[in-house]
Amino acid sequence: MKTAVLINDTSTKAHLGCRVVVSQIARLAASAGIRIVSSASVNSDWREHQNLIATMRTADIVIVNGEGTLHDATRQAKALAEVGPFCRSAGVPCVLINSVYERNDPEIATACWAFDRIYVRESVSAYAARQAGLDAEVVPDLTLSSDVMDAFRGVVKVSRIVVTDNANRDVGRRALEEALTREDVSFLHLDTSEPKNPFMAPGQSPEVVFMNTGQVTEPPPPQRRRSTAFRALQKSLFKRHMLRRMRMIRQLNEPLSSAQILTRIASSRGVVAGRFHAVCMSMLAETPFAAMPSNTSKMKGLLHDAGIAQFLTDDAKLAFHMIDSWNEADNLAVAAYIAKARRDAKAMFEDIAGLQ
Repeated sequence: MKTAVLINDTSTKAHLGCRVVVSQIARLAASAGIRIVSSASVNSDWREHQNLIATMRTADIVIVNGEGTLHDATRQAKALAEVGPFCRSAGVPCVLINSVYERNDPEIATACWAFDRIYVRESVSAYAARQAGLDAEVVPDLTLSSDVMDAFRGVVKVSRIVVTDNANRDVGRRALEEALTREDVSFLHLDTSEPKNPFMAPGQSPEVVFMNTGQVTEPPPPQRRRSTAFRALQKSLFKRHMLRRMRMIRQLNEPLSSAQILTRIASSRGVVAGRFHAVCMSMLAETPFAAMPSNTSKMKGLLHDAGIAQFLTDDAKLAFHMIDSWNEADNLAVAAYIAKARRDAKAMFEDIAGLQ
């Protein structure tokens, strides 16, 4: 098998979507004849690890998982972009996959020219990349190529609407405040409670992961949010809907297994999603949803590409009403999009495996 190094291993976080993405990268790479031998954690700068740099020089391929990182010309975005020129100078094929691309500067665009392939997750990112002179192809987010929801799709639906948090704090706050006026809601975060990635197939984990603390063979359990009953009371005291607010805070900080998170999405009547991967999991679960804007245009691009752009809104009250407007045509559009995501993901890794 060819050997690969993965940069921006987001599975060292507790987030369910990140863990599914990295497990899919490993699985799809293996099916194309590629073994990921080392990875650099999302919170680690690859340029600071000499052993990692040496491994990158001798690898057959370097894969950069762009995910939600390559936007706004941040320090992390620049670090990912600079993998391209490094690999070009080392004579190692290098690809950027599963990426957002938005509001970056010419320095990042110039660095990204050095990638042998660029695959972004949705058409808004593709447009931004192409405007910057980059040759970018669209392959939907890799969570959509997974089968993680298969065991949960047949669960009985209940009348509850699930509401998630949001990386866009202002939009997220409006959604949560509107939810507090309703009795048919529960609140959900996407951080899994398992210490290890529960989706990674046996034998496919990287042999070495580079963290801020150094080189490890097994990443430490991610740090997760915690909230005591007293803290929930402090944050809710003298505010409207105090008891509901306390319940919201507890639920948004409740340790949940991946199975519990997937079950709640699959069994709900609908999801008001402020999280990109909550939308992806709702699609896989055949659960109606309304998406609210996040910290980039990724929601807009995702829903446009799936042919259901009408289910994106920044109006929190309207979002709850949208749940009931789903019809069979919308379900068929989502099913077709998931089928395309699976075909495209397979083809992408077959293309990557052919790079010399």
